[in-house]
Amino acid sequence: MNMPLLTRSAGYIGSALATQATKRGAEIGLSCGVQRLSWAVLQQRVMALAQTLYSRHGTQQAIGLDIIDPLLLVQAFLAVVRAGHRALVFDPQWTPDQRQRIVQQLNMTALLQDTDVDRLNGNHDASYPPEHLPAHLPEPEADWPFYVGFTSGSTGLPKGYRRNHDSWLASFAISDQLFDLGPDDRVMAPGSLATSLHLYGVIHALQRSIPVTLVSKFRPRTVWQTLLTGKVTALYGTPTQVQLLLQMATHERQAPNTSLRHLIISGAKWPDDTRAAIHRFFPQAQLTEFYGTSEMSFVAVHNDTRRAPSGSVGKPVPGVDVCIGHTPDNPVPTGQRARIWVRSALLFDGYECGGGDEIARHGEWLTVGDHGYLDAGGHLFLVGREKRMLVSGGQNLYPEELESWLTQHPQIQQAAVLGLPDALRGQRIVGVLHGDANALTPDALKRYSAQRLPIAQVPRDWLWLDHWPLTPSGKTDFMAIQTWLVETMAHKETR
Repeated sequence: MNMPLLTRSAGYIGSALATQATKRGAEIGLSCGVQRLSWAVLQQRVMALAQTLYSRHGTQQAIGLDIIDPLLLVQAFLAVVRAGHRALVFDPQWTPDQRQRIVQQLNMTALLQDTDVDRLNGNHDASYPPEHLPAHLPEPEADWPFYVGFTSGSTGLPKGYRRNHDSWLASFAISDQLFDLGPDDRVMAPGSLATSLHLYGVIHALQRSIPVTLVSKFRPRTVWQTLLTGKVTALYGTPTQVQLLLQMATHERQAPNTSLRHLIISGAKWPDDTRAAIHRFFPQAQLTEFYGTSEMSFVAVHNDTRRAPSGSVGKPVPGVDVCIGHTPDNPVPTGQRARIWVRSALLFDGYECGGGDEIARHGEWLTVGDHGYLDAGGHLFLVGREKRMLVSGGQNLYPEELESWLTQHPQIQQAAVLGLPDALRGQRIVGVLHGDANALTPDALKRYSAQRLPIAQVPRDWLWLDHWPLTPSGKTDFMAIQTWLVETMAHKETR
């Protein structure tokens, strides 16, 4: 068990802006492209919009943010939070059907779009000093929900999860322990702020008086140039984004970036064999990987100075307890697989919409249906999600295990292991791959897979997919692949 966090940031999310507006008012606090906002102007705009929201809606309401411009989104997010509401951050890449279905499940008081924020900004003179800010607003309480994010929807309709001020402030304290970031640093989150990792990185930086650089859209060349010109020292990204950045740098023979000190990754396991590329292009950067979920926040961490064994996601972060078992009251022995239960101050409040049977609470403990095990050194290993577990011939198979092994093969770029109904076995295991389809025969694939799993758990069929579908957050879209697989196999059977 880890020691609980002994300290936590005071105040509420965004509480540091007023201080920065006074101390460093003319300095740039937030930028995106040619747009620059000083700390004073950022605070003025946040407070002006917050006052408007408070006068119209009071406090503790659900305010939707359907905003594309990241600079406007940050302002609106901070304003909604400062007014005591909770900000529901929409994903611009939702399909019209997804958006309609999600909106129908929500009980929103208002919905803000880019034009709304632009218009409200235009009603106020951004040149007046901080002492002329709007009238005093009641400060949010620590246990009030302030943020509703949405899962990526890789296996269904996105779920809206709620967080309160305390949970993020506790997460900020963890980041402070792991990273030596201060006002002389500059943070960049080069992806959609609908992704909680990017939004978290931006808001944590602003809370700690660290300037933030944004980009309107993730384009590897633009991101690379902005890293250099903006003298960015800390970058938050998903593995997909970082890989695209490294591919561009390799192809264009970019010179190493010596300014970046921290590369912070979450969302999927970073391949161990690509660490050399990171250190070639970012020789001064420490790579830190987090395992966590939308509902649990940070769970485990490892980095270049505290490397975990191959295949592990690291040790629990400070203040987080992890237990493996059917319930936390009955943990299994070290090395045995079962549900992962987590206890910490970082857990979510509940769902604004959606949910799932795999989510369960047991007293202070929470599980999201991930399965794994702990080794003798306390390192956590993931084996898969309960809702993706396949049962074939009476044996349990966690697809993520085989997918991770397959993508380590040099001719395989992406992999999905899925099941189809089978009258004899229960489920027929199928491997869907993206890469060099001419390099590997089905027999070669079976032999390679059998190096990691029993032959009974190796896919009986292998298919190659030319265009790999991804969710808006850059993860594999398993729903789309499953649909394609069912249609493809049905077509084969009718020929």
